[in-house]
Amino acid sequence: MVGGVLAAGVMVIGGAGSASANIAWCLYDPPVLVQTPGGSNLTVNSSVSVPASQARYINAVEVQAGTAPDGRGGTLITIQVAVPSSITTANVTATVKKFKVSTSATVAGGGATTLYLDVPTS
Repeated sequence: MVGGVLAAGVMVIGGAGSASANIAWCLYDPPVLVQTPGGSNLTVNSSVSVPASQARYINAVEVQAGTAPDGRGGTLITIQVAVPSSITTANVTATVKKFKVSTSATVAGGGATTLYLDVPTS
């Protein structure tokens, strides 16, 4: 009886381990360094999450960033993300940690989105 209880316990724990497999795969792009119109350097961190079954296609996601004055002395950072049709959906997040500014979006496969970060002057 003790052996049966131990075997059942192992099956429950083993089953829970396999059931908690990754449901998403995340790619953290290398930080993008941008220069503000005022000459300061900022680091933009971006991450892209896709279903685990489509992780092999994550390197085909394209992320580009650019800057422009925001008209109030700050900087408007534009992040363009293109997701290939081989991925059903992707969750994208862009952050400038120094100013605690972040934005995110969900992009359907074969689509693109533009994220905007408005960074203040200080």
